[in-house]
Amino acid sequence: MSAKKVYGFLTQAFIFSVIMLISDFIAEHLPFPMPASVIGLVLLFLALCLKIIKLEQVESLGTALTSLIGFLFVPAGISVMNSLGVMQQYGIQICLVIIVATIILLGVTGLFSQLILGMTKDNKAKEEIKDADMSEKTKKQGIA
Repeated sequence: MSAKKVYGFLTQAFIFSVIMLISDFIAEHLPFPMPASVIGLVLLFLALCLKIIKLEQVESLGTALTSLIGFLFVPAGISVMNSLGVMQQYGIQICLVIIVATIILLGVTGLFSQLILGMTKDNKAKEEIKDADMSEKTKKQGIA
């Protein structure tokens, strides 16, 4: 049974910072506008799926940030309150755009994660087949 390694706050903050620096660089060089935070989430997801980063390396800081999410959205709520005139004029259109964008985002995220999980399963299946072939060759060589 292996012991789970505990990573310190500074190590986890460094990992998040590097991901955000990379995503900020990518966002600056894209030909279309995309928030660096979204790119960072995709990069973190890919790094976790491809096992470049282990979950233990970012888990406690991620949990701490998730517990603060309500507090982190306070500035966005205040800016909405300051824009009530715009909300009165275009409220229905804004809500429709939010709903459609959310549905599209969920669909694309689901398809993308299925694609990545399928790729990792295919790689594992190929490795198992290769291992089975190697063991059969070893058995045949032992018999002959």
